[in-house]
Amino acid sequence: MAMARSQRIVACSSLALSALLFSGTVCTTTSDTIPRTYEAGREQGFKLDEWYWDGFFDSFDTVDFEPIFYDDSEIPFLEGRTFEAGFWEGVWIAYNDGYFTDYRYAFFVGFSEGYDNAFWPDYLDFLASDVHVEYLNGGWADGYDDGFSEGRVFGAFDFEADLPFDWEDAIRDYQSGTDLFFEEVGVGTGDFGPVVLYEWGANPHFLKEAAPRRASNRQGTPSIRIKRSNSKERTLDLESLDVFRPVREDAQQELDVTPSISQRSERELRLNTSWLDRIQAVQNPADTKS
Repeated sequence: MAMARSQRIVACSSLALSALLFSGTVCTTTSDTIPRTYEAGREQGFKLDEWYWDGFFDSFDTVDFEPIFYDDSEIPFLEGRTFEAGFWEGVWIAYNDGYFTDYRYAFFVGFSEGYDNAFWPDYLDFLASDVHVEYLNGGWADGYDDGFSEGRVFGAFDFEADLPFDWEDAIRDYQSGTDLFFEEVGVGTGDFGPVVLYEWGANPHFLKEAAPRRASNRQGTPSIRIKRSNSKERTLDLESLDVFRPVREDAQQELDVTPSISQRSERELRLNTSWLDRIQAVQNPADTKS
């Protein structure tokens, strides 16, 4: 299991289990004036940024089939509506938010570079020869490959349709539910391609065994594109999700790079913005345009 990059700070609990699991952590007492309810506990656990960034970097450091650094086994799951049960539910939500956020950031980056790589006259040859790897680990490499595979089809389509190079517009179309397919080479996006998008709250250790995913009290499971209840359309409703937190300095440093080639091809990239810039462009399309 990956060690946290910085020491986790947890609230002292009356349970001996927490002391055993987190020996060496710094404990802070909870004021007696705070109602010890499930909701109050979940709010306090959710606010712990260290858990969020533990999840983020566990995902960032997962770059191959194994090892998978996802560590929800270290988070105690308690039954009932006690403060402690709520606290650990909040911690679990924060951790999963961070893990899934990193996967999604990687998806944005991979989409942009897949789009760039396929926006060429030989787009059909590129689609036919490019290989999608399905890690099913929910980590950075998994998100990058998933995004690259979806983005390449949009890049190829835009080139064929004589549209301007605009990966940001393409990803917005993708998020709104647009799927594309090239019959000539049998390659497409989403419903047509061999791409399994990682979903929030899914334990990647169990994905390959297709085990049931752990349920959460959180309403609405975030994914790259969410199926609406009475429609085949898919969308990512960022407004209703409290997943993203301000990017911490050490995370910014990891993302503040502008590679000359993608992680999946030797073709030179035309993108001249950093990964961080591209992530911000997708999250804040009205403020950023590349």
